[in-house]
Amino acid sequence: MRTLGTLEPVIYFVNHTDPRRPEGYVVLAPYSSFATPPGHSREEARTLAEVDKLQSRLIEQEMRATEADWLYNETLTAGKRKAVEDSLRTRMVSSATTPYEREFIELYLQLRDEKRAKYQQRFMERTMFLHARENDTPRGRGVDEETVNLDRIG
Repeated sequence: MRTLGTLEPVIYFVNHTDPRRPEGYVVLAPYSSFATPPGHSREEARTLAEVDKLQSRLIEQEMRATEADWLYNETLTAGKRKAVEDSLRTRMVSSATTPYEREFIELYLQLRDEKRAKYQQRFMERTMFLHARENDTPRGRGVDEETVNLDRIG
C-alpha cells in the first residue's frame, strides 16, 4: 500500500560514467524491476510533482538531442544548398536570362529561405511524435512486466 499522495513509482536511470551518453542523461526504465545499467544510478519519481519535474527534464533532453540532429543534417546539406544558390545567382546575372527568369529565381530563393524555419518545426514535431509513440507503455501491461505484443509491432 502506498502513502497518500504518492503514485506507482516511475523508475529512471541517470548516467554518471557511461561514455556513450552525456553525464546526467536520463533513461526511463522499461519496467520497474529492470536492472540498473552500468554507470547509472537508479532513481524514482513517486509524487506528481516529481513526475512533472522528470517529464520536463526528459522533454528538455529530447529537444537538445533533436536540435543537435537538425544541426547535423543542416551541416551535411549546407554545401549542396550553397552550390544550388550560387548556380541560380550566376544564372540571374547572365545576359541570356530574361527579366521574368530573374524575378522567378529571386522569388524562389526568397521563398526557400522562408520555408526553412517551417521545415525545422515539422522535423522537431515529427521527431517528438515518433519518440512519444516509441516510449508509450501499452494498455494492460503492468509496470513490472517485461512483455512484447507482436501484433502491436507489426
